[in-house]
Amino acid sequence: MGAGSVAGLAAASARVGWAQTEPVRSRIHDYAHIHGFNYQPSWRGHGITVWNHFQEKVFAQEVEQGLRHFPKLNALRIWFSYDAHMADSKRFLAAAKRASELLAERKIKMIPVIFNGWHSLVDFGGFSLEQLRCSRNNNRFGPHRQYLRELIEAVRPADSLLMYDLSNEPFNNGGKEKGSVVVEFLKAMADESHALDSKTPVSVGTQGCPGVGGIADLDLIDPFVDVHAVHPYWIPGTPAEKHAENFAKMVAHLEKLGKPALATECCWGSNDDAERVKFVRHDLGLLKAAGIGFLPHALHHSPVADLHRPVPGRQWSTMYMGFIEADGSLRPGHEVYNEFTQ
Repeated sequence: MGAGSVAGLAAASARVGWAQTEPVRSRIHDYAHIHGFNYQPSWRGHGITVWNHFQEKVFAQEVEQGLRHFPKLNALRIWFSYDAHMADSKRFLAAAKRASELLAERKIKMIPVIFNGWHSLVDFGGFSLEQLRCSRNNNRFGPHRQYLRELIEAVRPADSLLMYDLSNEPFNNGGKEKGSVVVEFLKAMADESHALDSKTPVSVGTQGCPGVGGIADLDLIDPFVDVHAVHPYWIPGTPAEKHAENFAKMVAHLEKLGKPALATECCWGSNDDAERVKFVRHDLGLLKAAGIGFLPHALHHSPVADLHRPVPGRQWSTMYMGFIEADGSLRPGHEVYNEFTQ
């Protein structure tokens, strides 16, 4: 994001009544020092096959590639899997425990993504409204509650936790209204997390930005989260200046809510390297100017949806969001990330 775009954010901020003020420090800046990534390991494309066939050496190698290419990397958002726990809880929990230890050994903080409301091609294993209703009727989310308890017990001892992300994008398929089964589920999981571990903050990864998913989701989850984890992507089709204005509206609303904020996803993907760099520069420029830390999606090439180049023979369009290629090299132009961690 160049000087012109920063000026555009300043103008947009003035229009919506928000401007960064110094030296007064807002609580939304509490995680401004966090510079990380989402990370999906490269060996499989679904939570079951990632975690129940865990490859410790590859996990460690790919994390170290991240540290080599991005020296200020200090946090990773790790996507765990309810499905993998259901398939083989013993194997899953052992892998989750070891992953948390590998990050602690490298002094990298972890944000575990416990549940997931996002679905794509190929599906990663997100929940549905039907599943949540069934779980609610089964001992008040008993199956999901057991998974959450056992996962927290597995990853907590390594002492690498930054915060819990109860769910990635839980409103993508409905339930974004007060009293919905999704809100009820998230509150129940937040209460369980706080009871198990009162020291580690709770968040929910959600869009939060007008033009992406709106700010209504922030109001729905505000009563039970400690940190607002937003996904303020600049999505193609929206002019950069309009996105900057929407972003400023989000920041103004976060200021009003008065809790810390962190962008746990950002930087839209593209199969074109130069176009992708444009998205990275825009989003990270806005976030740095606002004093909000960031974890773009995603660190490494992976078979998971949106994390790989087009696959020959597949008759549908894809986009690529990886920063590190399959061979461990840096994706062309993606050293731009380091400009925003100085």
